Amino acid sequence: MVDSLYPKPVRGGGKRLFLLVFVIYQFLWHFAIPFVILRLWLRGKLEPGYRQHILERFGFYAPFSDFKSDVWIHAVSMGETRAAVPLIEELLASGKKVLLSHMTASGRSTSEQIFANAIAHGRLRQVYVPYDFFWPVLRFLRHFSPPEGLLIETELWPGLLFYAKKCNVPMYLINGRLSEKSFRKFMGWGSISQTMCQMLSGVAAQTELDGKHYRALGIENIQITGNLKFDVNLSNDLISNGLDWKDNRWPNRLVIMAASTREGEENILINAIKAIHFEPKPLLLIVPRHLKRLPEIEEYVNEQNLQMIKRSELCDSESIPVEIDVVIGDSFGEMASYYASSDIVVMGGTLLGTGGQNLIEPCALGKPVILGPSTFNFKQVSQDAIACGAAISICEQHESISQNEMTLRLISVLEQLLAQPDKVKAMGEQGILFTYHHQGATRKTINFLKAN
Repeated sequence: MVDSLYPKPVRGGGKRLFLLVFVIYQFLWHFAIPFVILRLWLRGKLEPGYRQHILERFGFYAPFSDFKSDVWIHAVSMGETRAAVPLIEELLASGKKVLLSHMTASGRSTSEQIFANAIAHGRLRQVYVPYDFFWPVLRFLRHFSPPEGLLIETELWPGLLFYAKKCNVPMYLINGRLSEKSFRKFMGWGSISQTMCQMLSGVAAQTELDGKHYRALGIENIQITGNLKFDVNLSNDLISNGLDWKDNRWPNRLVIMAASTREGEENILINAIKAIHFEPKPLLLIVPRHLKRLPEIEEYVNEQNLQMIKRSELCDSESIPVEIDVVIGDSFGEMASYYASSDIVVMGGTLLGTGGQNLIEPCALGKPVILGPSTFNFKQVSQDAIACGAAISICEQHESISQNEMTLRLISVLEQLLAQPDKVKAMGEQGILFTYHHQGATRKTINFLKAN
């Protein structure tokens, strides 16, 4: 993109407009309280974690007299939490105490599993970040008095940034990414979003393009540090578990994994699997991004007259019946096992315009990855993976094609790979090399923070 498309950053002139919009934003939050409580309760039907610690979302926290954090890290959900793991482990190893906040129940549950030992020994504390209006945010900041705050990837909230600045808490965005789509939205708000972004003390950006976007928003302290997700060490126990599934649960079956699928994508994948001319028929392993969608996925599988079994129904040692067509991953925290048990991975979120999910983990485990046209959440990673031969795309980025055409192209790519085991092996090897060559973001991020 040419520089003329980047407006000159606002430095001061937009503050009055920002404050006016900010006051209205804070005022409207009070009317939203009954609705957010209702939403939490309704979400809690499928995810009980949303009915726990509700008071924390309004700035009320249980006392923890012996805990004084050295750094506060906000990882909104499971993806951001997993991305932050290498950094948090490095901080804990250096003797620092970490306050780790989340917005989603999945994020909190993930960190509870990963950092169980640190939590038990009082070196890490989990909380929900409060809703983004003044008295919950101020209660949070005054209760914990964090020396500094680190936001992961894209989590920029005006209330959090505004009151952190008022309380002299420097805020940094780390592993920062800003897709073209999100950047245009920010620029659409003009001086309002630029004034908000300039409240950050600095940004550790994933790529040069991300850095350019943040500079256009008026942020000066920027360093390109790479993607923390390349530094994530997958659990050996989970990998071993997945290899055991492959050897004992579905021996002699090629497995196509549909990873972190979003609404509508399962239909494309199931139709593709049904139409593949390859014997024996590969097993389709569907792991949806959100487990609350399991009923609709099961309904569609049944409508297609396919035989399925859920992960929760698998016996400890028995192999699944040969007539099973689909395995549905309905467990939490076992993505590495699912990847390890598969032969080819179709990355969810890339087929129907939601921007894609993390393809780094399957690449790290030597699994060839198939991508659709929508990869804006992982644009540079996707381009690099395709360029080195670790991934293949069924169409050009942002290419507009029908679901029928999408299905036909997916069938073609899958049949090519299934018929060429040497190519599958070569792609997997390239994936391992790809992840290895992009590691090092954790150390660069820590050096960036030390320099500030």
